[in-house]
Amino acid sequence: MSTSARAEPAPAADPTLPASPPVYASPPGKVRDDDVRRPLPGLVVDTVFFALATLAAGWLGFRLLDEVWRHSWWHSFLLVPFWALVAYLVLPRLQTLLTSIYVPGYFIARTRTSDGLLGDPVNLAVDGTARQIHEAMTACGWVLADDITARSSWGIITSSVFRRSYPSAPVSPLRLFGRRQCLAYQQEVEGNAAQRHHVRFWRCPDGWLLPGGHRVQWLGAGTYDRSVGLSLFTLQVTHKIDADIDVERDYIVDSIRYHVPGAGVRVLENFSTGYHARNGGGDAIRTDGDLPVVDLRAIPVSEAAAADLPFGVVRAARGYDDPQAEGGVATGDADRPADDVAPEPGHLPRPAALVAGCALVAGTVLVLLVMALRDIVGSRSMEEFAGLDRSEVVPVILLLAVFIGATYGVMGVLALLTYRGYAKPRVWLLASTVVSMVSTESGRVTTDAGLGTVLGGYLVMAVNVLILLLFTTPATRTWSRRTAQERQRARRARRLEARA
Repeated sequence: MSTSARAEPAPAADPTLPASPPVYASPPGKVRDDDVRRPLPGLVVDTVFFALATLAAGWLGFRLLDEVWRHSWWHSFLLVPFWALVAYLVLPRLQTLLTSIYVPGYFIARTRTSDGLLGDPVNLAVDGTARQIHEAMTACGWVLADDITARSSWGIITSSVFRRSYPSAPVSPLRLFGRRQCLAYQQEVEGNAAQRHHVRFWRCPDGWLLPGGHRVQWLGAGTYDRSVGLSLFTLQVTHKIDADIDVERDYIVDSIRYHVPGAGVRVLENFSTGYHARNGGGDAIRTDGDLPVVDLRAIPVSEAAAADLPFGVVRAARGYDDPQAEGGVATGDADRPADDVAPEPGHLPRPAALVAGCALVAGTVLVLLVMALRDIVGSRSMEEFAGLDRSEVVPVILLLAVFIGATYGVMGVLALLTYRGYAKPRVWLLASTVVSMVSTESGRVTTDAGLGTVLGGYLVMAVNVLILLLFTTPATRTWSRRTAQERQRARRARRLEARA
């Protein structure tokens, strides 16, 4: 008896498998950040001068330290300017150069300091308008922080040293999405500015989503200042924060829920990693990684109080424009007050560093011009003009006076054009300052001299270094480039109108 073999059916082809062998090919081009927000022109030139200014400040610091070691004990007073130079000029700029290379520029739930270091973690989100945030925070007893100015900076120094109350003391700028905080609030502890609760808020870009696809309107970073001390990374005097930032986060959320009954809260669990190590000041930080989202959209805002809003809230409501940000401005609230006086979005406030740099150049030119003309006019003896007849002395003096006046006049004109927002004159000023500094240092003769001679020997270099530092700050160079771009666009628009 024979049995016939039954043919087994062939296995079905796996539809997930590729139909052909893989072939190595270059991937298609992806959308880069430069395609969305193109860098400003002249970035390479500005980076070179930024590095030169940093090296010049470091060289000045080395000279100060060398003066302390090589001379008598009374030169030790130079350690104070040496610390100030290193802590506030050299180390921050070195951090800026290094962090621009290795610190990621995309969103990682961490803010960044002005020097590029990783700052406080993002631990709070808000849905609502700037006015609703202000209503909620003031209802909880928080005070809107002042902008950083010379007066407010001096105020927080004196209040911290003498333990005086300063309820609206400024907070240091932190950056998110390439911009400083739009709003900042704080609560003093027992009338002491050295200890305080504080929180910063940033408006999210239009259409931007959190990791995971969640959408919020504002992100915040709340921490508690426990004392005043030195930064671990820059040696600057700064506030030291408490490591358990979740305690401050929960305090802010619970305060809003208690004082603002219409506020809702949802929590995005495990939003970020619970390990963050340290912030930009070197303080240890710990968090569970949860992100509470406070919903303030149901809070009514009184129209009668619109005219009484602080300028900082009005500015945030209309779209905060950071002169250091190369991209566009954030869109303002749809219900912004109609009678506010805030600058229109797109307006670029002139940075204080640029104003100070132009004033320093103008003052230096005036002093040098007066000194040069005084020396020329006072040169009446024939020995000072060897090889010239008496009849030729006066014409030579006049020619020298005209030449010196024209030279310094050009510097003054460059300073004026830089103040008006032209980009190329600022570059020429930087180049001439570098040449002046190099020539001065190459002709310097080191001698063991008294106090007056030592200070006088540093004056020229210190002024040149300060001019370089002021004209290469991120705010100055970005404002100058963006203002030049706006002027070019306006010029092209006028040409098109004239042709039409």
